[in-house]
Amino acid sequence: MSIRPRPSSLALGVALAIALLAVARPGVTKEPKKAPAAEVGEKDSKLSWLAFDVATELAAKQKKHMVVDIYTTWCGWCKVMDRQTYGDPQVSAYLIDNFVLAKVNGESTAKIHWKGRELTERQFAKEVGVTGYPATYFMKPDAELLGGVAGYIKSPDFMMYAKYVSTRWYEKGKVQDYVDSLRAAAQ
Repeated sequence: MSIRPRPSSLALGVALAIALLAVARPGVTKEPKKAPAAEVGEKDSKLSWLAFDVATELAAKQKKHMVVDIYTTWCGWCKVMDRQTYGDPQVSAYLIDNFVLAKVNGESTAKIHWKGRELTERQFAKEVGVTGYPATYFMKPDAELLGGVAGYIKSPDFMMYAKYVSTRWYEKGKVQDYVDSLRAAAQ
């Protein structure tokens, strides 16, 4: 038995992917030749990544949205995202103030709890629709899935998604509407 994302969650995921393509900057399109030295899951000097169950409890208590980073230990782009995106001081500061952070190993058999069910981290990754690594998912404070993006996300694009979620702009419109509003405000 599998849980299918609600149409609104699926639509958000598709909209996030389309918006990323719409605002994507040229540059990183190939896998790096060498994987970065930093290990995925290392706690950097500013961000505190929590186990999924701990993060869901804290998000509900603090009424903060969640960022769930789904990675694998072999994923080079996961390490790049840890170092460049999550290591960006602007991104770190925004996440610390506005989100609860969780890391999930997309290949792990460690058990987590979500929607009243016990799943392995691998099963969770499949349930939310991970198609590649890294995968970044956003959840409401009650751990309801909003949507996600597969692949490496550069800092400016990540900030756009984070602000779209933390300001609850998703209640007003789609990601593309939000992007259009940002472009209009910049003119």
